[in-house]
Amino acid sequence: MISRSRCFRTAVRSLAEPTMSARLERSTPSISEPEHNLKKEDCGMTNITRRRFLGSSMAAGAAWLSLPGRAGADDQEAIQASIAKFGGFRVGIQSNMLGTLSPEMEPMLGHVADVGLHWIEFAHWHYGVTEDADRIAEVQERLSRHAIRMEAYFLGEIEADDVALRRTFQFAKTNGVSVLVGQPTIEAFPILNRLVDQFDIKVAVHNYGPGHRFDRIDDILKAVQPWDARIGYCLDTGHAMRSGECPVEAVRRMGPRLHGLHLREQVAIQREPQPGEAIIGEGGMDLPALCRALHDAQFSGPLTLEMYYRPKDPLPPLRRSLQNLAQAAVVS
Repeated sequence: MISRSRCFRTAVRSLAEPTMSARLERSTPSISEPEHNLKKEDCGMTNITRRRFLGSSMAAGAAWLSLPGRAGADDQEAIQASIAKFGGFRVGIQSNMLGTLSPEMEPMLGHVADVGLHWIEFAHWHYGVTEDADRIAEVQERLSRHAIRMEAYFLGEIEADDVALRRTFQFAKTNGVSVLVGQPTIEAFPILNRLVDQFDIKVAVHNYGPGHRFDRIDDILKAVQPWDARIGYCLDTGHAMRSGECPVEAVRRMGPRLHGLHLREQVAIQREPQPGEAIIGEGGMDLPALCRALHDAQFSGPLTLEMYYRPKDPLPPLRRSLQNLAQAAVVS
């Protein structure tokens, strides 16, 4: 019998570490206790299409689970239960929010599994693009052991380097990644446009809030519009709030080109003064309205929690946020 590790080694083509710029500097707002009497901003009502959305999401989850070596029967049942618990969304974790507990992969995956999730978005500094077949096989073995899939991969700054980007797309293909997330330079878009077609992998342009290239939603809409529809958006709800923009309205405007979502929440939707971070579901965003908008848009991408409410002790607020999300996603 051919081992899973050998299969992954066989699948790996020649790759090289791409020349990426330094980690994109993050603007992390000050952390404060949430105000519980804030007005929840839903920016209007939406039509609910949850039943149809849930059915298609469960089918997508089943398609992934049917792949050889992905998960045993018990794991399949747990993963399907997770999808149903969160109203059809495939909910995962961005590796950054667990990096303060341990930068090592195994403890990080253990924390994801402990909170009952089955998806992770690795930042490139936690799992770098590599040609090492043994390293790729090792990572895939660890993911499989915890019944976790790396559906999205975070690149940070995306430079206009054809060779490096081609290697990155090949690395993503080998690892089963369907969405690459980051902030492309304007010059990188023509290269990305060719590669999304060749590899059939989506690119999700991430908004970053005040002071960054993609501050407002209009900035992303304008940059992405001329290109292949597989180049779309990753909405960071917290950064949108820091830019003074309603995440619910942003989902509606992005529509079918919303390829990923980073879920976090601030205490208010305002640009000045910059609002502190809140537990998801307890700040200034109407979480049920956001879930309704995602259902209406038939959002099928990874929904990734990336919160820094208490970065040195992230698990208790993470668990509470997941409880709030599950309730909001189901009632929406």
